[in-house]
Amino acid sequence: MEKMRVLHIVSDKSFAQKIQKLVEANGFSYVQLCFGRETDEVFDEVFAETEYKLIVLDQFAPSLPVRELLAKIKAKNLDVPSIIVVSAQHDFEKEKYYSQLGIMAHFTKADFDEKRFAKYLQTIKAEAENTAFLEAMRIAVLDDSRFNLDVIKQIFAAADIQKVDYYQDAAKFVEEKKQYDLYLVNLGMPGYCGEVLVNYIRQLNSEAIIILMTAHDNKQIIAHCLSLGADDFIMKPIDCKLFMLRINSCINHHKMKKELILKNNELLKLAEKDNLTNIYNRTYFTKRYKENFLAAKQEGSPFALIMTDIDDFKNINDEYGHLEGDHVLKEFTAILQNNITADEVVCRWGGEEFITILKTGDLAKVMAVAEKMRSDVNAHIFKSATGLTASFGVACWRADDTKESLLRRLDNSLYLAKITGKNKIVCEEKVKVMENGVPIQIEWSPFWASGNEEIDK
Repeated sequence: MEKMRVLHIVSDKSFAQKIQKLVEANGFSYVQLCFGRETDEVFDEVFAETEYKLIVLDQFAPSLPVRELLAKIKAKNLDVPSIIVVSAQHDFEKEKYYSQLGIMAHFTKADFDEKRFAKYLQTIKAEAENTAFLEAMRIAVLDDSRFNLDVIKQIFAAADIQKVDYYQDAAKFVEEKKQYDLYLVNLGMPGYCGEVLVNYIRQLNSEAIIILMTAHDNKQIIAHCLSLGADDFIMKPIDCKLFMLRINSCINHHKMKKELILKNNELLKLAEKDNLTNIYNRTYFTKRYKENFLAAKQEGSPFALIMTDIDDFKNINDEYGHLEGDHVLKEFTAILQNNITADEVVCRWGGEEFITILKTGDLAKVMAVAEKMRSDVNAHIFKSATGLTASFGVACWRADDTKESLLRRLDNSLYLAKITGKNKIVCEEKVKVMENGVPIQIEWSPFWASGNEEIDK
């Protein structure tokens, strides 16, 4: 995208360097025109093919008058750009005169405020961006007055805004059910009051901009419609400049709102990610688990969980240090993720424990995934540890499950894998007493407690 141009008509070359630096730092292209005997010719040449968003006019010495400058621009049928005048010193009468001519701002060289000047540049840039934004928007205008529709048509045509549909009949607008980005709605349409139309539009498009138009200063009705979802209101008869200012103001608020939503979503994503492994954390798992559980209850969509724990991870931290332990966690995470599909997820449950949500209730498939994870861990050569293994617990959703019962069954399954030999998978709390014809070794744990002291001893 080509940079917007700023023309600086200068009489002081040293001061011009300051203006050029500010202009270019704020993303504009800087063009300079010096005063001289051939100023008129140079002026005509500069304006032959180029339009400017801003003209900065030095008034330090006898110079081209502001009125003459405006006349030359209008004579070429160019849009009058914003004009900032910089003079040698304050002169209230001159400043008043400039204001009457429509000059954007007046600065003095002696106490030139760079921050204030930069803000004007940013305002100009924002207005240009809003104009481009508005040109791309789909707009609906609803007004039973043909005169008002014609006035708005002329305003939009002058601004080269073309994607506009005009409705004199609100019933036709409702019947068509077309969606727009911006709605200009007369508050008192025959057959449809403003409240009904605002409600209808909000149901149709929750993110659209709605601006009410009214000739009646009924504060209660306007306040009520604003509370229902309208963004702003414009009083009739319509003033061309104020009309576009209010639209630009609504566009600014709309952009800010979308940026805020985007930033909040980004913050939410950060809050749901584990800083070390960059996978989702327990917070995200809780949300995703609730969604899967609800879908299973309402739609019968089965799912399964795999909980994983790295065996004897404390020994790795003790022997190699926590930094090396972190490297192991990252490598381990990659192994788990390599064994799931795009619509499944691995989350860090905490410490060296991970939990996986699978989109299947087929126990054989779930066990195959868990076994592949286990064997891949065994086969992987970790940079900071040798002979690393992991234990796995598996549980599939059942129709009679609660959110708590499924997680409890999963946790118990992992715990049983840990205390009956590690480096294994236990499914649905069921432990095989014999493995390859040999009795398994069982560590004592309060998990086995019967409550009878003699038996437990």
